[in-house]
Amino acid sequence: MLMDGIKRPVHRKKIPHSRKSGGDETLVNLYKDSEFTRENATPKEELTDENVDEDISAFINDEETKVDETKVPVKQSVKQKRKKEAIKAKKAAGAKKVIGRIIFYTILIALIVLGALYVFMPNLNEKINGNFELATAEADEIYYSPLTGLETKDKNVATAATTCIMIENSTDARPQSGLNQAGVVYEAIAEGGITRFMAVFQEAKPNLVGPIRSARKSFVDLAKQYQCTYLHVGGAKNAIDELKNGYRDSGWPAEGTYVFRSSNSRHRSIVPYMPRGRYAPHDVYTTFEHIAKFQHVKGWTSSTFSGFPRIQPDYRTPVDEITARTIKITMSSANFNPVYTYDQANNRYLRAHASGGAHNSLNSDGSQTQNAPTVVIAMKVNAIARSSEPKYKDYVSVGSGEAFVFQDGIVIHGKWTRSSVNDPLKFLDDNNEEIKLNRGQVWISLYPSGTGSVSYSK
Repeated sequence: MLMDGIKRPVHRKKIPHSRKSGGDETLVNLYKDSEFTRENATPKEELTDENVDEDISAFINDEETKVDETKVPVKQSVKQKRKKEAIKAKKAAGAKKVIGRIIFYTILIALIVLGALYVFMPNLNEKINGNFELATAEADEIYYSPLTGLETKDKNVATAATTCIMIENSTDARPQSGLNQAGVVYEAIAEGGITRFMAVFQEAKPNLVGPIRSARKSFVDLAKQYQCTYLHVGGAKNAIDELKNGYRDSGWPAEGTYVFRSSNSRHRSIVPYMPRGRYAPHDVYTTFEHIAKFQHVKGWTSSTFSGFPRIQPDYRTPVDEITARTIKITMSSANFNPVYTYDQANNRYLRAHASGGAHNSLNSDGSQTQNAPTVVIAMKVNAIARSSEPKYKDYVSVGSGEAFVFQDGIVIHGKWTRSSVNDPLKFLDDNNEEIKLNRGQVWISLYPSGTGSVSYSK
């Protein structure tokens, strides 16, 4: 049913759907029942077939418009989404462009700086490569002691403080402590045919060393090359005077500071493993715990020196035949002349006294270990009388003289040479080539020219 209402202006599309033209009855029925007809139909008093056709055309236009309007939001949503994505992509591209510029200029500046450093520091490349190689290899780096040539993983050993300790060799002082752990041991006559030792330590830190005795110029001269703390109890006048010339002299240490007497019960409570039954002057001992404290106070915490040249690690000189299985060095009397027997299984020389018996070291746990250096050297030296004490002599290690180097069961004949007390002692073969020593302990005996001798046999 058509309802009265207010006629609204509508752009009407002429579509031949009138009842006269036999139009679509379904369309007419939709038109009659629609909201559009109730609101926009031609008033009943003006109703004609033409008006009905116009109203139906308007209805159709209205429905098409509604359909288009429902599509607009979808179309607008897609467009907006694409627009947002385009903006986002543009921003990302801009950010990448900015970052790229920052990276470019950073690299450019770094290259300019490195270029300038390369010009003004020609060795920069070597330093950079060296530092990189050090950083990557440091964890597995192997170091070698300049004193013994032995392998260590502690890089501080190369510059660790050295200590030279005077140890006596009278029969009342045996067995001594610490000699078996020294890197290098020097042996020479002190007085009356009695020999004395100077033991040089670096990486090894024994719990007990002694008995400690007085300084002699023969040993003071040999100590200079090691930049060591020279530990002694008293000494000959010319030795004490020499120690004033740039040495790290311990002086005459007060008992109970870093030297102790085993005969003193109070000292035994500090160092309980000192041997009993010793009496002065054969009862003075020390420990490296106390030496380290003393060196720290003095500021003697590192040393720089040139050790003996050593054979490459894990290399052993090919030996066709053992030519020096037994070595005898005559220095004075049988009580002080050393005898060595080659221990082929361990490639070392077992030390004994010519008078009989092994020459042992007493360890802090009470056990004894036979001294057994890897290399034995005998060097012929001249003796000169002391100016202040003419009846006593000192042995000269500056200049040159005959030498025998024993290692690997064989002997290398040559000479020793030294330009001054500030220079290292060198051993040359008969071709004037410096002899490379096996890694490990070296024991050097200074035997007097004229009265001393060296012999060896298979």
